[in-house]
Amino acid sequence: MILRLDRLMCELPRAKNPSPNAAAAVQELLGGKFGEMSTLMNYTFQSFNFRGRSDVRPFYDLIANIAAEEFAHIELVSYAINLLLTGTTPRDG
Repeated sequence: MILRLDRLMCELPRAKNPSPNAAAAVQELLGGKFGEMSTLMNYTFQSFNFRGRSDVRPFYDLIANIAAEEFAHIELVSYAINLLLTGTTPRDG
């Protein structure tokens, strides 16, 4: 179970010079080969399929907590992308 609070983990500053190119670079962090989405899926899958949870509870808790933390990272990276795009026009890129 993931508890979602309607706020970010930390406040991010607004970009002084919004840039679609910078947003594209940050988007690679979100959905690239080793991005946050891949990491979330890996840890979530591992936590769902963890066998013998009761025998090694601290290790299962660690994997499940990392999956929940990755969910928060996705929210932060997505917000950063939106900040980098706020104030740009379609032709800026």
